[in-house]
Formats: sequence, structure tokens, C-alpha cells
Amino acid sequence: MTPYPGYFDYPDVDRIVELSVAQESAKYWDEYKITMTNTDDYYKRMRAINDLSIKIAVTQLTSKPMTALFANPNVKFDLVITEADVPILYGAAEKYRAPHIAITPTSGRITQYESKGSPIHPILYPDVNTLNYRNLTRWQKVVELYRYFQTRHEYYNNYLPLCEIAAKKIFGLKRNILEVEYDIDLLFVAGNPLLTGNRPTSYGIKYVDRLHIKPGFGLSDDLNGILDSATKGAIYFSLGALQESEHLSDNILQTLADAFRELPYLVLWKIGNTTMINKPDNVLANAWFPQQEILAHPNIKAFITHGGPRSLEEALFYQVPIIGLPTVKSRAVFIKEITRYGAGEVLDVNYLDKDKLKEVINVVASTDSYKNAMIKLKSMVVDPLISGPENAQWWTEYVLRHGGGKHLRSPASMLPIITKADVPILYGAAEKYRAPHISITPTSGRITQYESKGSPIHPIL
Repeated sequence: MTPYPGYFDYPDVDRIVELSVAQESAKYWDEYKITMTNTDDYYKRMRAINDLSIKIAVTQLTSKPMTALFANPNVKFDLVITEADVPILYGAAEKYRAPHIAITPTSGRITQYESKGSPIHPILYPDVNTLNYRNLTRWQKVVELYRYFQTRHEYYNNYLPLCEIAAKKIFGLKRNILEVEYDIDLLFVAGNPLLTGNRPTSYGIKYVDRLHIKPGFGLSDDLNGILDSATKGAIYFSLGALQESEHLSDNILQTLADAFRELPYLVLWKIGNTTMINKPDNVLANAWFPQQEILAHPNIKAFITHGGPRSLEEALFYQVPIIGLPTVKSRAVFIKEITRYGAGEVLDVNYLDKDKLKEVINVVASTDSYKNAMIKLKSMVVDPLISGPENAQWWTEYVLRHGGGKHLRSPASMLPIITKADVPILYGAAEKYRAPHISITPTSGRITQYESKGSPIHPIL
């Protein structure tokens, strides 16, 4: 099932049947872009994204091609791969009684790691929606703790129950959808663990970044000629596929244009409507650019990016220093995971100053240390032993060979979170309800747990 049919070329196209839901999905595109780039209150934005994802998924799954597929009793699958961010889709694996791999295009959500039994922590391990990370103030710690409980409350008490209702109607789901989530054989995270928090993970989680990277494609002759002639170098500026430059305020747009005008570099700016700015002569503007091919050109000196995961992967792969300009606060966290190695800088789009912007661009583009830091960072983290498309292929074949991957799951993935002895704050629930209390640890036990029950403890024995 895909909203973007026609993506595959020969010979892959001969082995792939695309069930197009493009027409059904198109009507939600504008609403999706607005919702995903909304910088308002975190909780409202999260709920709006979840509610919209349910609408889109239901529309796609009840389309003619999908209805015909589900109605065919002769269809069987050896493996079902679903998007992890839309639990309604889990019903497909349950319907076909097939091994199940879920993939998240992000760095992963709290609840996804939780379902695979990996440790979660509101401060130590960031998820895709983390607002503050590393060297937190007391207030930032409070904010992250509050966000942590908000996230889990929204998922378990609103989003997942709604997904279960839809999955029962569409797939005839019989089990609790949370049980189906726990039964996922593997979770693929489209991120690099060394750049997304370096959390401890179980064997049920595999990192598979760079799935979209396709080196070797050339630029058009016109664009290649323009970049070749930029002897002083070029800067590439894009806010990604969802956030368009036109949505920035007039003041920010003019600040950007004024700073670009005073640069010695050619600037490629992904912006469709240039009537909103006084476009400088050294700016080449277009509604779309072939981003990977541009970043691969040797004359690109820096990449001004909003910090989307795919853009950061491309900057790293093609070794282009970054200037982070996050329009959504959570993206700043992962920009800083790159800039802390000296491979770029990050600016606050809400407090953008022409002179500061110009200074940062000049420094990043002209100082070898930024380029060298990005080269070193790539050599450290771009490795199939850590993450990458090779991982995706190998572990997919592994699941097919063994008819599943249940044996890879952590024991913690099969326990409801509220029964885990590793979260002492939850002990208060038993006290509140004056009820008998049994505590379960998914590990072999901690010193303090044995001690609390009066068992002898010894550092060696």
C-alpha cells in the first residue's frame, strides 16, 4: 500500500505490486503539512497529529484496492511490514497471522521502545518529541517529565484505544491491540543510535537509517553547470518537504534574504514564491531541488537545514557541514547531536539576526574544521554494524528464515509497564488503593529488590 505509486524502476518493479492510495491520501496533504509543522502547545500538536493519522489510515485502508485485498480469502503473506507510528496497521499482521516488522521513520517514540522492553527515561533517553536534552536545568527536567507523562497518557488512553476500534472494524481484530503491539517481531528505527540518544536496546530493535540514500545520481546539465561555475562555493537552504519557506514570517524571510545578499557564495534556496522577498542576485530559488544530488556536489560548502531526520542523514552521508534552523523545537535536539561534534552550528529561527546569520554561514562554509568534523563523524557512525540499509535487509531475511523473531524480544516487552518493579514511583498505586501488592521485575533482580525482601545480599557471592 502506497500513496506514492510509480517509485520503483526496473527490475524491482517486476517483483512489486503497488496498491495505490494516492487519490485517497492527496486530500489530506495540506492539513498534514500544517499539523506536522505546527509549533503550538506540544500536547495539542501531538493529539492533532494522532487524530489526523487515524483519519488518513482509515481512508487508505477502506479504499477500493485495499478492500479488495482484505476480502480475498486466498491471499497469504510470509511477512507483514507496517509503519510503527500508525497502530491501526498492526491489524494487518494479525489478520494474516504472519511475522510482523514495524518501522518508524523517526528516531522512535517512548511507547515504541517501551513495547520492545527497552529502558525508557524522560531525561536520559530522548525520543522523537524530546524538547530538551543534555545539561538540563531543573525547569527543563520538569518540562521533560511532564512531557513524558503527557505522551504516555495520550498514547495509551486516547490514540491506541481509537486505533483499536478502527482495527476491529477494518480487520476484525480480536485481540487487544496493545497485545498485538507487544507481539511485533522486530521494530526498525530509521535513525542512527549514536545520533539519537545511544539508549540501551533489546535485540527486538534494529536501527536502519539511510534507507533513502542513493548515491551516484547526477544533476541536470544546467544545475551542474551552475554549481561548477560557483568557484567560491555554494550554500544550500531547505526547510524540507513539509515546512515551506513561504510559511515563515515576513521579517524572517527578509532577514534571510538580506544576509544571503551579502555573502560571497551562490545560495540555492528551496522557496516557491519569491515575490515575498527582495531576492538577491546571488540566490537561485526554486520550489524543489534534487537535494541529495546537490549535497553530493563538491562546491556545496554548507547546508542550512530545519533538522529533519532525512536531511541530517544526507548531510552526514555527503559530508556537508550544517547550520541548523529548526522551526519545530524537538528537531533542535537532534541537530545538536551533530553540532556537538563540531560539524555545524545551530541558530534560533525566532531570534534571527542578519549579521549573526551571515557570520555563522561564513564561518561554517570557510573553516576547514567543520568539514573535517563532519568527515570524522561519518567515519565514526556510518557503519553497517551500527545501523543502515544492510541491517534492514539482513534482519528482514532473518525473520523470514525463522518464521518470526519472538525469541529476540526482551522479557520486559511482555509485561504491562505498571507491573514493573523498576519504576518505584508506581508503588504508590498499591498504597492509594490499599490493595495487596505484587511487584515483578523483568530482570534477574537488583540488589535493592532482594534487600527490601530481607534476602541476604553479598557483592561477590
